[in-house]
Amino acid sequence: MNNKEFTVERMISMLEERDITSPINEECDKFGIKKGDIVIDYGCGSGGYTKKVSELIGDNGKVYAVDIYDMALEAVKRKIDKYQLKNVEPVLVKNINRIDANIADIIIAIDMFHMVQDPNVVLKELHRLIKKNGTLFIDMMHMIPDDVKGIVVNSNLWEIVNESDNCLKCLPIG
Repeated sequence: MNNKEFTVERMISMLEERDITSPINEECDKFGIKKGDIVIDYGCGSGGYTKKVSELIGDNGKVYAVDIYDMALEAVKRKIDKYQLKNVEPVLVKNINRIDANIADIIIAIDMFHMVQDPNVVLKELHRLIKKNGTLFIDMMHMIPDDVKGIVVNSNLWEIVNESDNCLKCLPIG
């Protein structure tokens, strides 16, 4: 898809189609999400992972569904209403500073890193949000894995501890 064909509406539609056919349950298994966890779904899109994560963390956990697009968060809000997800809070990226530092047990960044203009800014912000013993998962879809690994390592904020199924598992440094 070239830039002339890209629209936010088309992207949300594509994500909603993906959510129907994607093996989200299996994907979420690799994140090790537990009851009571605080999870940030960074680049949540239409909320395909958000719903499953909400179920996994239960009533005592919380999901921050973060995206750059209002339209994506509107799709998340529809899911919140439809499925009565009381533990999900949609957050626009421009308002991410409203989320407390050192709050997240797990941050998932699925199918979005390729769209980030300044990955170092994002990695720094995610580092601010993660607990010292938290875990970041970065999906490398649509990118050259060695490029993503280089960006992560060169940030000096994250240690890559595992790579599996085109996804990096990272721990915060410092």
